[in-house]
Amino acid sequence: MAEIEQCTEAKEEEKKSHSKKTLAVFIIRLASTAILAALAYFVFTESAYNLALNLTLNILAWLICAYDLVYDGFKSMVKSHNPFDENALMTLASIGAFCLRFFGPKYNEFVEAVMVVFLYQIGELFEEVATEKSHNAIKNAIGLRAAYANKLVGEEIVKTSPESLQIGDKVLVKVGEILPGDGKIVEGEGTIDMSSLTGESLPIEKKAGDKVNSGTILKSGSLTIKIEKTYADSTVSKILSLVENSSKSKSHADRFITKFARIYTPIVVGLAVLVAVIPPLFHGLNDSAVWFHYLYIAICLLVISCPCAIVISVPLAYFSGIGLASKHGIVIKGAAYFDKLNELGVLVSDKTGTLTYGDFRLTKVVPVGLDKGRFASYLRAAECRSEHPLAKAILKGANVGEISAKVTSYSEIAGKGEKCIYEGKSLIAGRKALFDEEKISLPEVDEIGSVVYLSVDGKYAGYVVLNDVVRKESQALVAGCKKLGVRTVMLTGDKSRSAETVAHTLGIEECHSELLPQEKTDLLKEKIDGTEKSVAYMGDGINDAPSIILADVGVAMGGCGSDMAIDSADVVIMNDDPSKIVTALSIARSTRRRAIEDIAIALSVKLVIMIMALFLPNFPLIIAVLADTGLTMLLAIYSLLLLYKRVR
Repeated sequence: MAEIEQCTEAKEEEKKSHSKKTLAVFIIRLASTAILAALAYFVFTESAYNLALNLTLNILAWLICAYDLVYDGFKSMVKSHNPFDENALMTLASIGAFCLRFFGPKYNEFVEAVMVVFLYQIGELFEEVATEKSHNAIKNAIGLRAAYANKLVGEEIVKTSPESLQIGDKVLVKVGEILPGDGKIVEGEGTIDMSSLTGESLPIEKKAGDKVNSGTILKSGSLTIKIEKTYADSTVSKILSLVENSSKSKSHADRFITKFARIYTPIVVGLAVLVAVIPPLFHGLNDSAVWFHYLYIAICLLVISCPCAIVISVPLAYFSGIGLASKHGIVIKGAAYFDKLNELGVLVSDKTGTLTYGDFRLTKVVPVGLDKGRFASYLRAAECRSEHPLAKAILKGANVGEISAKVTSYSEIAGKGEKCIYEGKSLIAGRKALFDEEKISLPEVDEIGSVVYLSVDGKYAGYVVLNDVVRKESQALVAGCKKLGVRTVMLTGDKSRSAETVAHTLGIEECHSELLPQEKTDLLKEKIDGTEKSVAYMGDGINDAPSIILADVGVAMGGCGSDMAIDSADVVIMNDDPSKIVTALSIARSTRRRAIEDIAIALSVKLVIMIMALFLPNFPLIIAVLADTGLTMLLAIYSLLLLYKRVR
């Protein structure tokens, strides 16, 4: 274990050391470039010797600063067959600036040629820092990685890395510590801050037997946890992996930018060539000053037209949108799903465990010939050894062990009910079919929900009604969808009366009940084929997985949902709050709006600066550089600010 921990720490240190070395080399390159360019500027004179020295120093400075631009531009040309990326543009612009000096001794454009790549590299550095900060902010927003784990080895506590924990290991978590792994509490109780995982602001009380997740923080108490998943399969590890990989799924805007850059860049290069050649042919064929003026403008156009402001800021906007969603307990597995959410026309949902808790509760008790206390004790005795969900709901809060000790001759009839002897009384509990077999007559009852009857010594003694309680957040989901123009549909395997009651209570527009999984997918296909807009399906169980896969956007409940449903989904709601879909829609719209704003601002600024370069005399080349690198940095920061946007 110690060797594993040392290996993990060594890898982290190696990564940090590599980043520091890379940064140090970059700073040395920039410093060397600045020193050489300054020396070249001050030794410049009109003599041929000093001119050669000036050119040599500036070329050396340019090579130190721009060698990676030249290499990346060449690689893009050969591998991607794209001769017009930003690296090629900056290389062309700086070489053109070198050429300006040959129009006369009064121009010292060698230095400006170096300044073009120098300022570009500084802009790239700031962009990289902004992007890295975005990635770190997203990681901090969606989960917390524990630095260590207090592993229990016999009577000793050994501090080790979370990555080294194995299934079955026990760890001690103290107040203020981050839970290092997913598991079950075997000893202790306390309150846990789950905001990093689910967005829930209030701490949740946990006790022995409850499951807990990595990345959450113990606010009070002390817990001993038995690890049930390795670190690679833990909640935090999976979410971080999903978010890190999500940017690989390109959005419509991102794909548009890629195509746009391939068309836009060669057009601008062609325009720059025309500006450099056509006007001098008519306004001063033999005048070097005229040639210089228009070549200078062409170089400015090349620098200004570099599309990196758009190419960098738009994907960063989508990546920040994914981070913002994660802050609210929503994991979106790819930027492309933002586009699907923006186009959402129909939300189809399962009922049990999604719109309802999937947790049956007693909603009505009707004893006959017994007081409520005696009726409850007999019913619990009849159900005390059953694993059926209805039995568990009836037994909630009861001392099952104490009741079971008084029960004899217990038998369970699958799908029908139970029989037993309790305190000398013969008890039967279950569905009507069991009582028909026992020839015990029951009154006709008209109830919404699951009915469990009870008889004592062969005599009917009453019934209880159990219902799956509607989630309080489901109302907000349906209301939010209606406000956004999204139609709601419910598909469920439950009985029609129960399903229709839930649909009516929530205001769901369309309801289909008593469906098998295949029938659900058939109806979902009809919805998808019947609309040009995208269709989302939200569910939690294994039987929902086919529908989740089929839908344009598959949504799964991350807390109560099955592993198959979660793995199949495109969007995962970590705290099982269905109204988070409305939050996801709001974030998707904000993300698209931010991306469009990035594009509009970049194109508008570049157009204005291009017009200035064409018509203003003595237009400074440095303004053109700032219109590219400076604008890129500002838009990168603007995209990053989306991560901190308030969402209602």
